[in-house]
Amino acid sequence: MSTNPTPASKRTTGRKRLLPRLALSAGTFILALGLIEIAMRMLGLPRVLEPHSENARFAFAEVGQARESFYANQPGRITFRYDGNPRGYFDERNEVHHDVSPTGFRGPAFQPKAAGTLRMVFLGDSFTFGEGVRNEHTYAEVTARLLRTKGKQADPCNLGVGGYNTTQSLQAANLIGFGLEPDIVILGYTLNDAEPPLFEIDKATGRPVRRPRETFIEAEAAPKKPPTAGIYRLRLARAAWQIARQRELSRQTIDYYRSINDPENKGCIESERALRELITECKKRDIPCVVVMFPLLYELSEDYPFLDTHQRIGSLVADAGGTFIDLLPALKDKQAASLIVHPTDQHPNERVHGIVGGLLADEIMKITAHPAR
Repeated sequence: MSTNPTPASKRTTGRKRLLPRLALSAGTFILALGLIEIAMRMLGLPRVLEPHSENARFAFAEVGQARESFYANQPGRITFRYDGNPRGYFDERNEVHHDVSPTGFRGPAFQPKAAGTLRMVFLGDSFTFGEGVRNEHTYAEVTARLLRTKGKQADPCNLGVGGYNTTQSLQAANLIGFGLEPDIVILGYTLNDAEPPLFEIDKATGRPVRRPRETFIEAEAAPKKPPTAGIYRLRLARAAWQIARQRELSRQTIDYYRSINDPENKGCIESERALRELITECKKRDIPCVVVMFPLLYELSEDYPFLDTHQRIGSLVADAGGTFIDLLPALKDKQAASLIVHPTDQHPNERVHGIVGGLLADEIMKITAHPAR
């Protein structure tokens, strides 16, 4: 008589062997999660970083014969303090300082142009101002320093102001920049140049009122705290929430910049009009105009989502008679996280400013060696 187990008994035996294995695997998995949770608590991870703090940044005046309302940087010292110092760049209080002249622009007060000096006027927003980097590391200063090593008596005048769009950069050129007798004008162009002005005049009071920027991008990438549900007491749950939130934030950011840079968007139309006018005004004065296009520091690869915008701006600049420098190729395939001031501040850091300064110095040497006739 056969003693082999029946199929039913085989299944029973298999289940008896499988269940302990599953229990062991589940126990191992739970133990691993527990160890990870303990390690994350010991290391204080994940951190929820606070946005940087700052003192007063902007000042308002009426300038020009028409007494146009105009805002620039707050004279004196503007200090940003960050939540941590991951790159070791800030001082011992996690601060970086921005020194502003009495006229409201970064760096020392502008002096009368000296004979034999190559005077450069830099226009743009917070990227040109150099938000989050030391004075000597702004691309205006880097460009001048590199040109001096090449034998040029270079004099940079930085008219960058946070929140400026192209129309306001044009206004700064007309009201102040051209009066500085520039030999070359450089505009730092960013994807948010198609935004409306940062400040609007309240019709009732006549006072400037700041417009909320990028409101649905949740305060320009400043992290929020995780939900208060009990599950988020676990560090692993908080980490998963942060990853999911960052993905959503990236999606919102891309959608936002695509919308304002749509060629049919009125802000985009106005930005491109002002860009053409700036180059035209430079040509009238026989001043070369260089436009540096800054990419959004995200997905710096073949999948960069704004290639069409860069190409369109490049064509516009060339057609208008300016010189176009696209920064994207120089940053291609670099980790965006290594190019920003701080995880809570997406402005380009000193590494990017150094790259821009190098590109500009080389281009200016070519322009001055073969001036347009």
